Amino acid sequence: MPIEVSTQIRAFNQEEFHALDRQIMRVAFEVHNEFGRLLDEGLYKREIATRCLARGIQPVEREVRIRVAHEDFAKDYAMDLLFCRGSMLEGKVADRLVAAHRSQALNYLLLAGLEHGRLVNFRTERLQHEFVSTTLTREERRRFSVVDHGWVEMNPASRELKLKTIELLEDWGAFLDANLYREALVHFLGGPSSVCQSVEIFSGTTPIGVQNLNVLGSDTAFALTMKQRQASFMRDHLERLLRHTSLKAIQWINLNHHLAEFATIRLSAGTNGKQNHGRTESWMTLGETTTEAMQSSGRGSPATGSSGDSVCP
Repeated sequence: MPIEVSTQIRAFNQEEFHALDRQIMRVAFEVHNEFGRLLDEGLYKREIATRCLARGIQPVEREVRIRVAHEDFAKDYAMDLLFCRGSMLEGKVADRLVAAHRSQALNYLLLAGLEHGRLVNFRTERLQHEFVSTTLTREERRRFSVVDHGWVEMNPASRELKLKTIELLEDWGAFLDANLYREALVHFLGGPSSVCQSVEIFSGTTPIGVQNLNVLGSDTAFALTMKQRQASFMRDHLERLLRHTSLKAIQWINLNHHLAEFATIRLSAGTNGKQNHGRTESWMTLGETTTEAMQSSGRGSPATGSSGDSVCP
């Protein structure tokens, strides 16, 4: 199985989830009020689990393992708390809840096949909490279209990159954490030691240092993002990066909801990166999804995963 959860999962409808969630959150508020905001994260979760069990909310499972695999690649995740097989609570001790926390919680819901969960932050003066939900099923996530008319196979590794990306989407589906796809691609392209390389950065013709990039041979890098909006800004920054290297091209994969968009960004003919500060050639405009494609994402489906702006895992 490409995605395995270490326990049985029961998908609650919205009414069932909220009825159970009210009981769980009553316990969470009690624990936070009694112990304050300064405990370690694990202590809050342990006490909540203990008190819920004492009140007949069971089973309560901690650190539920989720394994995502494809061929010889595997990555494990751990869901903080799972109540009655179908209600997830993801706990944090942070200054405030941020987009990365929401994306992580949503990633767990999608992987486990759940629709509803709760994100809780114990570090704030008053308990901070948010609902996290999705209507996407695994079958819906596996429905995607490839947009590749702007893709140029610069070398054999570029072809392998594209084929593996499509394989992963067919196996796991879309909408998951960008780092998951990126780590898998690095693995299949030879592993971090051969793919993640130091690339020299130039100001004019003067080297100013090195940047770690995922590379496909000596003159091509690749980047994977999950931009639904403002993809043009990401393209612009990739172009700027390319201009200040000696690379010939960056192969850009943007996983945009149900669209897998492939584009080649390369320098104009007759120039090289460390001397050229003129235009680059971007072979397509990404992020301009059609109304039909957006509607196919299903009942207002949210995007998930990190924004994927990092270019080396």
